[in-house]
Amino acid sequence: MVNLEKNKRGFLLAEETLKVIIAVICILFLVYILMSVYNSHNADKKIILAKEVLLGKEGESVPGIERIISSLDDGESEVKDISDPERWHIYSFVREEKPNSCLDQKCLCICEASLIKKLNSQAKKCDEKGACLIVPNLASTDIDIKIKETRRNLVIEIKNSGGRIFIEETR
Repeated sequence: MVNLEKNKRGFLLAEETLKVIIAVICILFLVYILMSVYNSHNADKKIILAKEVLLGKEGESVPGIERIISSLDDGESEVKDISDPERWHIYSFVREEKPNSCLDQKCLCICEASLIKKLNSQAKKCDEKGACLIVPNLASTDIDIKIKETRRNLVIEIKNSGGRIFIEETR
């Protein structure tokens, strides 16, 4: 009879262990779902902020990059202070692969950086999570400027020189 009692105790221990493991797996799954929902909402917010930087906010006097470019005469330049979306980048697509939203035209995009550039191109990343502005006379190539890399806002200078638009970071 002693052997039967030991087997019952072992069976109960295994049953309780299985319940704890299943509970931990369920909790981890719920945490994963919550993080996915949060990140999705956060990404949507950042896309809206990126569009506001490029196009401007409706009903506000702070111009977006589009309005600044259209208002510049030849030889003029203007600076723009950009604080959001944090840790995203400003990219120019002039000669290489371009996002689908640019339709083979020159464009300026604000989007997340592609973590693995060989597997996921930056143009594809800007299509998925980003906003783009078509700038037919964009002359600046290879723009890759991080927004709010440190504790300061990004300040860019937008220049019109000979009908061509140049964008560069100012220090």
